[in-house]
Formats: sequence, structure tokens, C-alpha cells
Amino acid sequence: MKKKYLLLMSLVLVMSIISCRSKKDLVYLQDTEAEVLPAEFTTSVPEYRIKTNDNLFVSIKSLNPEVNQLYNPAQSIGGSGGVQQLYSQQSDQYLNGYQVDSNGNISLPILGNVAIAGLSQAEAQAKVQERADEYLKDASVKVKLLNYKVSVMGEVAAPGVYYNYNSSLTVLEAISMANGITEYAKIDRVLVMRTSEKQSETFRLDLTKKDFLKSKAFFLQPNDVVYVEPHKIKNTNMNSAVYSLLLSTVSTAVLITSLILTN
Repeated sequence: MKKKYLLLMSLVLVMSIISCRSKKDLVYLQDTEAEVLPAEFTTSVPEYRIKTNDNLFVSIKSLNPEVNQLYNPAQSIGGSGGVQQLYSQQSDQYLNGYQVDSNGNISLPILGNVAIAGLSQAEAQAKVQERADEYLKDASVKVKLLNYKVSVMGEVAAPGVYYNYNSSLTVLEAISMANGITEYAKIDRVLVMRTSEKQSETFRLDLTKKDFLKSKAFFLQPNDVVYVEPHKIKNTNMNSAVYSLLLSTVSTAVLITSLILTN
């Protein structure tokens, strides 16, 4: 009877050990010390090309106050604070931005249709500036992408859709936006899914090794999806409570039976 009891206690101990995970599994760039990485690890920021259905912020300022009011309605609701109010939420951005239509154009008041699909943000701004110079005096143009969003899913603290308003976004920054990884994250197999008008691509990143810095998916593109897979230990831990309760019940019963038989 004592042997059975010892066996059950050994099983409980084994389950406890299995459910533990080394902290090293959650450490990024494990093969990197305080060093200067060679040029091969320097990935250039990819230049995003504007696509159909992209939503753009377009601001045009000139000497004509009526044009300024037309292109900058936020000025009527409090200057720079008005700009923040006008574009503070995604629904506002959708309503107040200029969407690229199926022909690759944006339709601008006074200036008409401007074909910008396939252009970079800087090229699109230059093209709108060129059109504005034909109609307006001393015009100043700004063009920004409003729909630079990425989805972060899986073993992160706050999964969701996140918007980026900088010129670039790395996979590490996206995970940081989601408040980092959970204790069950498998960071050596992070999946990045990228869909374009012509194809879909997937990338597997091992965030424990510095080689991922060279990947095409290190810098994310608008509409990318980042999925942090769960480690297999998660299923073990989810069931460990049930197993522990079962083993505890059985071991208690064995102990009681053993005491009764010994007496």
C-alpha cells in the first residue's frame, strides 16, 4: 500500500515539474550580447505603396481662407486640438479621410481626381502638391496614411487591432502595443501573415535568435497579422488543476485506507 502511495505522490511531483517552464523560453534575442550587429542585420524600412481602399489624410493650406476651411475643417473646432478631435477615432478617420477608389484615385474638392495608387506616401504628396499648384497660390500639402493598422493575436496580454501613425512599425513594437507576451507565449514560432492585392505571404520568426532582424516581416506592413502561438505547456497547465485534484483525492483515499489497515 505504501508503494502505491509513493507512486501517486511521485506522479503529483512529476506533474508539477512538467507544468513549470523556464524563464529563458520567454527571452528575446538570446544569442545577442552587448554588441554592434553587422550590416547584414540592418533591414531597410520597406516603402509602402498606396493601394485601393486606403484611407488618407490630406491637408492643403494656401493664402485662400476658404480653401483652408475646406481642407482643414478642424480649424473651426479649435486649431490643433480640433485636428485631434476630428481624427481621434477610427470611425472619424473613415468619415473625414479620402479613400482611394477602385480606379486608384482620390477625389479632392476643387482639384478633382488625383491618381495615387501605386505611389509611395512621399510621391502621393508630391503629386497632390503639383495639382494644387495649378489651382492655388502658395499651397502647402500634407498626405498621410490613416489606415496603417496591424492585428496582434494569440499569447499577448491585450490582443486586438492597433493603429500606427509613424512611418514604420516593427514586430516587436506591435507586440509591445499589445502589452507584451504572456507566460505561455512561444516566441520562437511567431507567425506574420501578409496579404496584398496579388498574393498572401506567411513568415515564421524566431524572436529568440537575432536572425529575425533580417526578415522581411521585421518591419510590418499595413493590415499585417501577428500571431504569437501558445506553448504546448498551456494545455498541460489548463488540465493540471483537474489532474492535481484527482490525484490528491486518490492519494488521500489511499492514505486513509492505509491508516485504517495499519490500525
